Amino acid sequence: MIMSGEMLLSVFIYISGLVVLLFQWKHILNMMLSFEIMMLGIIFLFLLSWGLFSGDYSLMMVIVVFGVCEASLGLALLVSMIRAHGNDYVKSLNMYKL
Repeated sequence: MIMSGEMLLSVFIYISGLVVLLFQWKHILNMMLSFEIMMLGIIFLFLLSWGLFSGDYSLMMVIVVFGVCEASLGLALLVSMIRAHGNDYVKSLNMYKL
């Protein structure tokens, strides 16, 4: 199957989010933004591959709702971590050192 330009764009969005995740993992906020970019690529790919062919967008709405809930939960955890530790470094997640 030959991929259309839109599907290649969604794969490029996902891979760019993965590259950002691999190279910008010092701060948790950068990691969360790269996860959101990857989620956007997945949603765009699902919309193009399944939503346009079947015409049923209810599953797409469920996926978008889960993405929004994941983002709001991540931001709430990030704010509580910044209040407790004063920064958002990944290295400060290792709280249980002996």
